[in-house]
Amino acid sequence: MTTQHKTCLTFLVALTLCACGGTGTPVATTNPPPTEALSFADIADIAEDVNVGYNAVSITPKSQVPIAGGATYSGAVGGNIAVQGNVTDVAGVMAVDVDFGRDQVGGLLGNFVTRNGDNIDGTLRLRNGVLNRQSNSQQVAIFAGVDGTLRSAAGERLEVDARLRNSGFKGNNVEFIGGDITGDIYVDGVRGDLDLSTQLSR
Repeated sequence: MTTQHKTCLTFLVALTLCACGGTGTPVATTNPPPTEALSFADIADIAEDVNVGYNAVSITPKSQVPIAGGATYSGAVGGNIAVQGNVTDVAGVMAVDVDFGRDQVGGLLGNFVTRNGDNIDGTLRLRNGVLNRQSNSQQVAIFAGVDGTLRSAAGERLEVDARLRNSGFKGNNVEFIGGDITGDIYVDGVRGDLDLSTQLSR
C-alpha cells in the first residue's frame, strides 16, 4: 500500500468510522480531519495504485469468500455527474467494511473533487449493504444503497440516491473489491445521473 493509498483510508477514518455491521451507521471518532483535501491528481494516483493489482487477478471463486471475520477496503471512485446535458468529471475516495460472517457491508465515500479542482463537500454512505451468495453463479455479489447530501463549490445542494451494482471480490484471498455506483443526483432539485466506478483493496 502506497503512502497516498494510506492517506485515502486515513481521510475517511478521520471523518467517521463505519461500523462493520453494514447498516451504514457511523461511529464518531475524535481524530481530526486532514488539513488538506486530496486533489483530482492525488486520487488518480490512488486509483492507479489499486488498479495494478486489481487488473492482475481474477474474480474470487465463491468457495474462497470467507464465511467469518471481516476486512476493510479502501481506494478511489471516479466517473461523472450529468445534468441537463452538462457532464462534470468527478473523483473521490471510498472505504468499505465487510462482515463476512453476517454478510453485511458498510462504507463511506468522500473527498469529492472535480477535474477542474473544485471541491465537493460532504460524504455519502453505503446503506443496507449485503453480500449475496446466491444471485450470481460465478461470484459473491455486493449490493448497497449509496446516498447522502453534498455541497458543490458553487454552493449547490447535491442529493444522491444511487446503488452499488456489479460489485464483487477479486483475488484468491478477496484482496480487492470492484463495482459501479449509479443512480440519481439532484442538483438544487434538478435531476441528473451519477455514474461512478470503484476499485478498492484491503
